[in-house]
Amino acid sequence: MTRDATPLLEREEPQRRLEAALNAARRNHGRLVSIEGEAGIGKTSLVLHFAESHRADARVYVGGCENLATPEPLGPLRDIARDSGGKFSLSGSGQIATFEALLRLLTGGRDPALLVIEDLHWADDPTLDLLRFLGRRIRTAPILVVVTLRNDEAASQSRLASLWADLPRDCRERVELRPLSLAAVSLLAGPVGRIPREVFDATSGNPFHVTEYLATTHSEVPHTVRDATLMRAARLSPRARRALDCAAIFPRRIDEATLRVLAVDTDHAGVEECLRSGMLNVTDSSLSFRHDLARRAIHDAMSPLRRRELHAAALTFLKEHHQGHAAELAHHAEQAGALDDLVRYSAQAATEAIAMGACAEAVAHLGRAISHGVRLSDPERAGLLEQQAEAGEQSGAFDVATAAIAQAMVARKRAHDLPGLGNALRISARLHWQLGRAELAERLLEQALDVMREHRETWQYAMALSGQSQLDMLADRNSSAVKFGHQAMASAERLKRSDIYLHALTNVTAVDSSIDVGAGVAQILSAIEEARRRNEPDFLPRMYTNLVYMMTCDRHYAGLFEHFEAGINVAIARGNAPLEAYMRGTRAIALLDRGSIQQSIAEADTVLCGPYPRGTIRFTAQLALARGRIRIGLPEDGVLDEARALPTSQRDLMRLAPLAVVDAEALWLGLPAPGALERLRAAYDVAHGAQGQRWALAETALWLTILGEPVEKSAELRRRLSPAYRHHVSGEWREAAAAWSKLGCPYEQAIALAAGDEGAQREALALFDQLGAAPAARRLRRMMRSLGVRAIPTGPRSARRNDPAGLTPRQNQVLQLLAAGLSNAAIAARLSMSVKTVEHHVGAVLAAFAASSRLQAVQVARDRGLLEGQGN
Repeated sequence: MTRDATPLLEREEPQRRLEAALNAARRNHGRLVSIEGEAGIGKTSLVLHFAESHRADARVYVGGCENLATPEPLGPLRDIARDSGGKFSLSGSGQIATFEALLRLLTGGRDPALLVIEDLHWADDPTLDLLRFLGRRIRTAPILVVVTLRNDEAASQSRLASLWADLPRDCRERVELRPLSLAAVSLLAGPVGRIPREVFDATSGNPFHVTEYLATTHSEVPHTVRDATLMRAARLSPRARRALDCAAIFPRRIDEATLRVLAVDTDHAGVEECLRSGMLNVTDSSLSFRHDLARRAIHDAMSPLRRRELHAAALTFLKEHHQGHAAELAHHAEQAGALDDLVRYSAQAATEAIAMGACAEAVAHLGRAISHGVRLSDPERAGLLEQQAEAGEQSGAFDVATAAIAQAMVARKRAHDLPGLGNALRISARLHWQLGRAELAERLLEQALDVMREHRETWQYAMALSGQSQLDMLADRNSSAVKFGHQAMASAERLKRSDIYLHALTNVTAVDSSIDVGAGVAQILSAIEEARRRNEPDFLPRMYTNLVYMMTCDRHYAGLFEHFEAGINVAIARGNAPLEAYMRGTRAIALLDRGSIQQSIAEADTVLCGPYPRGTIRFTAQLALARGRIRIGLPEDGVLDEARALPTSQRDLMRLAPLAVVDAEALWLGLPAPGALERLRAAYDVAHGAQGQRWALAETALWLTILGEPVEKSAELRRRLSPAYRHHVSGEWREAAAAWSKLGCPYEQAIALAAGDEGAQREALALFDQLGAAPAARRLRRMMRSLGVRAIPTGPRSARRNDPAGLTPRQNQVLQLLAAGLSNAAIAARLSMSVKTVEHHVGAVLAAFAASSRLQAVQVARDRGLLEGQGN
């Protein structure tokens, strides 16, 4: 079998960088290199050439993402498993187990491992999670990961942006391929008698376009890859063209034996001709098009009836021979118009996706099953809708989820299925709470329990009891939460439902932690182990969320950041975007409390500007960003508007107290905060009477004291406060400062020291300056001057104080685009964010440079050599 060979022109620098990365991997400095560029730019040719050249001195593994309607979970790993000779297989124990098995494969040899994943722009969420997993572990391993991706498709950019933000910067390298120059095109066009300028103008130097154009014998210039591909295909014999058409219905890899059966190519002549012409390539027993653009051109050129016939034949063959995964079968069923099979395999694909933590893909699969399930019964339709609602909640697709559960309730009512209706009401309650509608959520759950009052032995009723326990826990009704939680656990044990048991156990351990975090941490960790033992990984994100939230609120830092890492990883592994975002936001609060203000702002900014849903899950990130901005002297700029507007913020202590404390700090720093003191006092009163959440009492008492407001000094209050808070509220500044220092909270330590003598105040001033807390430092300097203190340090020079090192990564991107002359709308399009968000970032850039205009900010940055491409 032969095929055309195209030389790699003008790719010396990318090859050099790949070689350097592989050499670094040999020294146990693993890297992830992304080869990027537009479709047809030569990414695959470069990477496969590099991989083939190192098969003798590296262990090479190659997989690719497929252009299925809904991506198949971990498709690249299926390629690797198939080609590994039994050394690796996808684990049935969950996504993390599969990732760890792959890591063992990559680290289990003498030579370095070279892992290639092609077409990352088509990746499913679990494949992106795999790269997150590897990115944190390859820095000290002999592993080079090379991915190819298109960077000219806006739809994939926002998803990939989150991945790049999560990877350690010191292990990731981007290589962008550029079009060929006129000189390179001349080297290709000259030998075949073509006019180089004509070829260059027609193709813009895109290597695939150039190759396809030069392969034709026609004189006219094709304007698209489609035209070039179809002209080459027209030269094939009818048998070869049939084989090519059959190949085109498979999105990526084509099993050679399957293709020959579908193409009725018994003597292999048709497939051989496709290989000789270069229309198809061969790798082991699989075939593929040279480029997916070529495949799509052939596929789209067929008549609708022809496409339908071939997809139907493929579906029949795969079903009869028990080949293909559910996602692939659903793809062919949809194209063939086989509605029953489409519904069946889409639902099956959704179940498989959920098991792999690919909840977003599950939502899409279920959407197809539901929309085409015209013959579904009401209970069947309701079941799919409920599954879609729960997958939508996990992935953050709340609009889809709420619409699905509303339809499910209608279907359950039509079927007179009271337990089913109660369960749908429970799911709806949970969704509405996530959206901040606590009162509606409680009404819906009350209805759920009422509807099922005659069906108390069902699993649906047990789950509703746990749902009530959860709402009570979130509203600080701890006694009720524990009561309903234990009832649910007892029913779950009787029904042998581990999922319900663990859901209720999570509520009960959260209540215990709310009352006593020290004792509660051990209980939550025990519950996490119980969930692992029962093989119920979907509950781990919520358990970790409760764990890190309560530890952060109680300033319980021992092991906290390790728990953040573990919790965020399991949320990613299970496709739970809302809880991933909530934990990231909580980590931003912990970083702020530990004095890492800029790191906190960057983490919060990632959540609020990243691909995460809206609703209550953004609350912790909003708090961290607002307080961080206030502390470094930037305006809050509406960061908390969304949070303040949520109904839960008007009634629940877990929202009331943090919002009141933000306003109190703003007031202390001299910023406008009308009504702040009244809100703080009200939150303190609520916290004082609460059963749990002692941190809310501690924080509100602390800030009342800082603002000079009276706080009772009763023994009961002192008993409920930890040492740092107790000393601070009691006016014992030395003891408070020491306690804050021991905790590792320098901002509060400085506030305590500021209440002391001149020596303590100078120490506080140094701390504020070191933290970059300019407003607090200015406030203290004013106070010291009023007390007659002399020779007060002036603090950082203005130029350093306004240095853009204080910008978040996203704000620095905005600065670079401002320097390029882009408008806010153009920046929004480039960075895949809203214009309003860009306006916030532009405002932050102007404030950081003390600039009154965009032009002035750019000029200051240019003067300091801070724009990309400038020296310092």
